[in-house]
Amino acid sequence: MTRSSDKTCTRRDALRIGSASAMALLGLGLDGCHSSPAGSPTSGPRSNSQAVASAVKFSDITEAANLKFIHSNGTCERRYFCEQVSAGACLFDANGDGFLDIYFPQPKAIGDCCKAYKEPLRHRLYINDGKGRFTLKEDAFGGVETDYGIAVAVGDYNNDGHADIYVCCYGKDKLFRNRGDGTFEDVTEKAGVGLGGFSTSAVWFDYDGDGHLDLFVCRYCEWSVEKDDTCYNKDGKPDVCSPTHYTPSISILYHNNGDGTFTDVTHKAGLGTSARRSLGVAAADFHNSGRLDLFVANDMGPNFLFRNMGGGKFEEVAMQEGVAMGVKPEPQANMGVAVGDYDDDGDLDVLVTTFSGEPYTLYRNENGQYFSDVSVEAGVAAPTLPMLGFGTGFVDSRNNGSLDLFFANGHVNPYIEGFDPTTHWKQPNQLLLNDGAGKFALAPDALPASDVKVHKGACFGDIDNDGKIDILVTASNDTPTLLHNDSPPQNWLLIQLVNKQGCCTPIGTKCVATIAGKKKMRVVLGGGSYAGDSDFRVHFGLGSVASIDTLEIQWLSGKKQILKDVKANQILKIRESA
Repeated sequence: MTRSSDKTCTRRDALRIGSASAMALLGLGLDGCHSSPAGSPTSGPRSNSQAVASAVKFSDITEAANLKFIHSNGTCERRYFCEQVSAGACLFDANGDGFLDIYFPQPKAIGDCCKAYKEPLRHRLYINDGKGRFTLKEDAFGGVETDYGIAVAVGDYNNDGHADIYVCCYGKDKLFRNRGDGTFEDVTEKAGVGLGGFSTSAVWFDYDGDGHLDLFVCRYCEWSVEKDDTCYNKDGKPDVCSPTHYTPSISILYHNNGDGTFTDVTHKAGLGTSARRSLGVAAADFHNSGRLDLFVANDMGPNFLFRNMGGGKFEEVAMQEGVAMGVKPEPQANMGVAVGDYDDDGDLDVLVTTFSGEPYTLYRNENGQYFSDVSVEAGVAAPTLPMLGFGTGFVDSRNNGSLDLFFANGHVNPYIEGFDPTTHWKQPNQLLLNDGAGKFALAPDALPASDVKVHKGACFGDIDNDGKIDILVTASNDTPTLLHNDSPPQNWLLIQLVNKQGCCTPIGTKCVATIAGKKKMRVVLGGGSYAGDSDFRVHFGLGSVASIDTLEIQWLSGKKQILKDVKANQILKIRESA
């Protein structure tokens, strides 16, 4: 049965930041639906306190890199509900040559849209030649296609030194084993991970410490082509349906049996108690326990923080630890997740991107005990309020040792400008620079001004091994954007890690560097951002410092390795000692 989306401001059930108290907290003097700060509704404020000039600069090299193709969302005039969340990408070394390649999952034409496409829509692997150009590898998957591909998770699940990929779909998910030469074998049926329904993201992580990567798959809602409705706003005009129109789903945890097969342990592990509309996910040790927890960003419902209790069990602690809600104590529309120690206090902080009219939320980790919402005081709330974000990440964009914030922005509602003039469907991305004391300010000129699209995923990695982190951004039914970091040279270190089992994606490994007497922590993060994965090499920006005094590698096994006087400007390969 079709029902009205019952909206006048946005497609959501309410503009959850719209209370007078929240606006007073933000200090923006806003009211009702017109919740944009003074200035451009798509770029945010540019006052001296909220925008900065910086030498950091990214250039669009998409066409020169041979990525100039339309990443279709399978759209047609029908506008199926699933189009709102597609699609991401990943940066990883598919063929073992030391350079990052790119995989794009492909949303397929479904239902009535099938007749709109003469040629089939195919997922893509692009191989990096190391000289700034990517080539489509036509035979990468031996002709095996996926269903409506939305997201991809990268992990060396069989410890053979080659990164494998799991593709989340509307339809049936796929697991592709990496043969090591840039070609992949479909092992979905053998592995037993061909999950059906509506999967939106996934993450590989070894939750029980047995040396094998397990798999957590985020599921969104019980939507299907057959259940798809057309919704309308209060004026009777077409609108996209709110997620609350469809029943939420339970996400799935697969245990790696170590023999190429997996077992569904969702309920056994304590993760199957609540259904939510899950989107972004990250696996990391948020409690400094030596075990990997899960943070899940949920759309129109409280977030999850699954604390790893050991013994294969998790406890959901988001509410008591302060990461379930946003600045107003109500569930937000949360999409992407950034994880990093932005304030250099030795624990991992979390940021989630949200819907327009809701500031993106920065949760500061308080010594692994609980989190504080510091979105306003850290300078994140004001510039992000009019935006709708998906992909995000903490990234040392200047190689100065401070973690900045990148946001891939784009609305989900193509009709939004007809009833909410404070925001736009196509939006620019944003880079917020960290002043080194935990305060962020918008860098309005750091990114190409022409890159205004319905952005989705964001992946981070050094594509040319020059020590500077580049950014890949996907866009719905548009070309992706490959942003090359053209910032002035500074010293750096990249660390490529392999654990004692031979896994080339040792998720959860921590690297603590003492640089000019100050400690900085970076981790091998599982998941993060939205619908994709980034470079698993650990990056340190060193500024003018020529070497790291002490580098401590803290493996998930509990073993520690310490290196002294590590020279800058190299890719350091470290294997866990037996």
